[in-house]
Amino acid sequence: MRGSVVSRFIKFVVMATKKLKIYAPDVTPRLEYTAGVIFDTVLGISFELTTDRRKIGTGPAIFYSEEKVKDLFVIRPSGLLSATGFTFPEPEVSFHDGMPVLFAGDDGSIPFDLFSAVFYMLSRYEEYRPFSPDAHGRFQGSGSLAGRNGFSRKPVVEIWARYLAGELVKRYPVLTIRHNEYNSLVTLDVDQPFAYRSRGFLRSMGGLVRGLAGTGARPAERIKTMTGSKDDPYDSFGWIEEQLRNAGSDALFFFPTGDQGEYDHNPPYRDHDYGKIIRKYDTLFGSGVHPSYRSAGRIKTLKTEVERYRTITGHLPEKARQHWLLLRMPETYQAWEEAGISHDYTMGFNDKPGFRAGIARPFPFYDLAREKRSGITVIPFQVMDGTLRQYMNLDPDSAIGVIDELITATRKVGGLFVSIWHNTSLNEGNGWEGWRRVFLEMLSMQKA
Repeated sequence: MRGSVVSRFIKFVVMATKKLKIYAPDVTPRLEYTAGVIFDTVLGISFELTTDRRKIGTGPAIFYSEEKVKDLFVIRPSGLLSATGFTFPEPEVSFHDGMPVLFAGDDGSIPFDLFSAVFYMLSRYEEYRPFSPDAHGRFQGSGSLAGRNGFSRKPVVEIWARYLAGELVKRYPVLTIRHNEYNSLVTLDVDQPFAYRSRGFLRSMGGLVRGLAGTGARPAERIKTMTGSKDDPYDSFGWIEEQLRNAGSDALFFFPTGDQGEYDHNPPYRDHDYGKIIRKYDTLFGSGVHPSYRSAGRIKTLKTEVERYRTITGHLPEKARQHWLLLRMPETYQAWEEAGISHDYTMGFNDKPGFRAGIARPFPFYDLAREKRSGITVIPFQVMDGTLRQYMNLDPDSAIGVIDELITATRKVGGLFVSIWHNTSLNEGNGWEGWRRVFLEMLSMQKA
């Protein structure tokens, strides 16, 4: 099952259809990128960009220009796709028949610059501009344009693309729109595979002393685990594996290989038991590297952790998710490329569930700092266990309701529903009592 669900969304056959011509006086890298995502990635419509008005003819066409024309399908540009850098002002949010829109205007065949709206969301334009980060420097969903305006749980890029397709088909019935198949993927971050095992003699003894003094973890449990007479309380891997198999779910595991620190609690990468877990689940489901907190902004540290992953698994990682979701535009993705990573799974908010980039499927990343499409494919996630319990303080029943809403929204657009879980949240302890039921309910609800 190694990553097969993602490949089904990235590699597809474009259906035989009449080619759509898109005229613009200047075909910029931003327009090329945006049209590619809308028509190749989402809709499956063959298209051609041109600066020659004579090529428009009488077939299906979009006129993306301020020029005055008659009897053509027109989208009026806001200027974002012909600009460079990231100083363009934040767009206002308005609504059209209940649909949130950006870059509104009433002098076109549709009431907003849909191309600019899509680009603004996908490029994460707002994250390049000054913002109020959390204590870890992260861009917060609560401060995002979508979060502040109540549409963070809507895959607006998909909705806009389908809206455009519907309007185009009304005028050009010869166009054929691809039907996208919904699917799901469970991902697991193994931040700390063991509560007591593989922590080193000094750290284990220190924890035992604190436990005996009444300031640490339960000493009896620690002793039984260290002596092998009791399973480690964080070892929920067997249960997770069984549930994934029973549900027939695709899954990916992300493993850290960095050094231990204040925010990095994984075992040393040379630990024998840890290595066995990594190799097992890399073989059974597929895996990626989980770069450490301290690797953010440190390319040498990232490359060291990538090489350690290769030492353990026998292959370099193509996939990665940054620990603590420390996603910084565009530095994280530039580092990914330099380290040989091609697929990122960090695109989502730590504090809010939903669609950070407004899209529910893998998509190519556009680097605003370099003004070009990068070599990174982004696989966004919609929900994380820690967001629901630790940031939103939801009980299991309320969490199930949020997950159901996100699955429904993803299913409606034929997208890929991606969730993040941790082995430590599925052990029925440390405040996670009842969350195995949430996991099982999600596995049932997310089935195609």
